[in-house]
Amino acid sequence: MNFLIGQKLIKQKEFGKALKVFQELQKIQTDKRIDFYLGLINFELNDFKTSIYYYKKYLENDKNSFPGLLNLAIVMQTMGKFEEAKATYTKLLNLNNFDVRPYYGLFNLDPKNLTTNLFENLNKIKNKKKLNKYEEGIINFLLSKKEKKNKKFDNEISFLRKSHESIFNLNYSYNKSSQFYYQKIISKHFDRIKIKKEDIKNISKNKINPIFIIGLPRSGSTLVESILTSTKEEISSYGESHVVNMSLLDQISSKIFNENFDEKKFELEVDLKNLNKNILNRYSDFNSEEKNVKKFVDKSLENFFNIELIYKIYPNVKFLHTFRRPVDAIISIYQSMLPDLSWTHSLEDILNYADSYFKVINYYKKKYPNLIMDVDLEDFTLDNENICKKIIKFCNLTWSNEILKFYERENLYSKTLSFSQIRSKITRYEKNKYQEYFYLLNDYKKKFSWLNH
Repeated sequence: MNFLIGQKLIKQKEFGKALKVFQELQKIQTDKRIDFYLGLINFELNDFKTSIYYYKKYLENDKNSFPGLLNLAIVMQTMGKFEEAKATYTKLLNLNNFDVRPYYGLFNLDPKNLTTNLFENLNKIKNKKKLNKYEEGIINFLLSKKEKKNKKFDNEISFLRKSHESIFNLNYSYNKSSQFYYQKIISKHFDRIKIKKEDIKNISKNKINPIFIIGLPRSGSTLVESILTSTKEEISSYGESHVVNMSLLDQISSKIFNENFDEKKFELEVDLKNLNKNILNRYSDFNSEEKNVKKFVDKSLENFFNIELIYKIYPNVKFLHTFRRPVDAIISIYQSMLPDLSWTHSLEDILNYADSYFKVINYYKKKYPNLIMDVDLEDFTLDNENICKKIIKFCNLTWSNEILKFYERENLYSKTLSFSQIRSKITRYEKNKYQEYFYLLNDYKKKFSWLNH
């Protein structure tokens, strides 16, 4: 057992295995880095209290560790401990006000946290320091929010463009590969996947009852997740784990990311038996206590591409399709910082991805109408009790009036940008929120007819 093995497992997102490695290291070594990695791993496994314990233990040895304090602030933020998170981000600024990460953390907690003085600091950093792509992306993103607040919308968009360009180029190779997969592989072959019949027969005995939340980002998925995890069944959520996508890519990446790849000859053939095994292993990796999970939530939104495969593996599956008005969704995504999603960094890429999404979801809604329930964010905010009841019934869960008070839960956690929104009552949908930005989409309305809805 050594650090390199544990670090490699973390990079591969095999957190359950990584946990065991560092727990073994803990028995034979006194290296304080072990506490840091145990904090990181437990955060990924959604065991936030244990994560905090280890980060604080790590900080006992180095109270001013920037990585330790930064990660601790993020866990606090995820748990809804906003004042503690704010105090930690502020401490980080006092340690080094030329590091952009605490500014971004404070903004996410509450945009009002970025005072005029802090924006002046950001401009100083931009003008004096040689920035890497991440720093460029974060600073331009935050400056776009200042311009938005001042209603200087053209300036806002200019900063956003620069921000997205920097963030995309930060992981250029990965993002180009991801774009290729979405644009040339899964969006072209989702409806003609080849699976052996004997594989389907053997796997269809699966008794697990998962719930998959699918759709575009910024469309109410975290809200729906919070409702599902507030039932008496106490369902666990794997959040945006991307388990199915990663398992599928494990199987086909050697074919599609090959210099001899021929798109015209390619057929998407899947070994369902191995895919099922890989998926189960990845999900079990999130269960540090090795629970026998019978029902869970997965909020990896891209799984609308994988409905066929998921249904073959989990015949009792339910899909909740969260959505909002298309133009609102597009602008909201563009105005967000979603660094791990390759297609979110230009309007054209967002529109192309959304076009595939509409094609795929409409195909599956016709093919499997009983598996998929639409959840319109606007309707939900207007009639949340009735729609909540419909969601609970559709998912075969137990209704209780306490579900509507999900925002009062002490154990309400979220790693998404909606971590603060879900901790208050559901508010009415703002129909005109993005009106000032619709002009950005005018040139695309002929190509994408759904923009007119």
